[in-house]
Amino acid sequence: MSRKKRKNEFIEQRDLLLEKSSAGWVSFRRFLFAPNLLTFVISVVVGNAFGGAIKDLVSLLASFISFVWRWLFTPNHPMYFAATQQAWSAFITSFLTMISIALAVYYTIEFINNKLINSESEKWGYDEPHEDMMALQKLQRENNDLIKKNNELQEKVLQALAESKQKS
Repeated sequence: MSRKKRKNEFIEQRDLLLEKSSAGWVSFRRFLFAPNLLTFVISVVVGNAFGGAIKDLVSLLASFISFVWRWLFTPNHPMYFAATQQAWSAFITSFLTMISIALAVYYTIEFINNKLINSESEKWGYDEPHEDMMALQKLQRENNDLIKKNNELQEKVLQALAESKQKS
């Protein structure tokens, strides 16, 4: 095998490898940034954080009811603030965690849409039916304007015909 032939074969193999890896990367990127997959992941992450915040809110309410119950129905009306302090702390922590996760998800989606995805239709949150409806509404408005102009022109033509009949 000559040196030139080996070089050409090497170049062909390299090009084939680059083509396959590039196609694989595009396919992986489409899978990774697919709206359904992102929706599922976001739902799981934010839902988990929201569930934790709700659980801690219920715990806080139970602790508050227990606090009020002890204060009302126990002799000398003792106040056990420590009973609600831990529940407040857990609720605030869960709530702040949920807000932090929501912000992180929002800015991650913004980064993905603005930096990693080039096509408008591939962006997460792109609503094709909505975009189509907006374009259709624009066309309908343009059509309505043309119909109005057509009606005005027809009225002018009819007036001109009526004037020409009266003159003759």
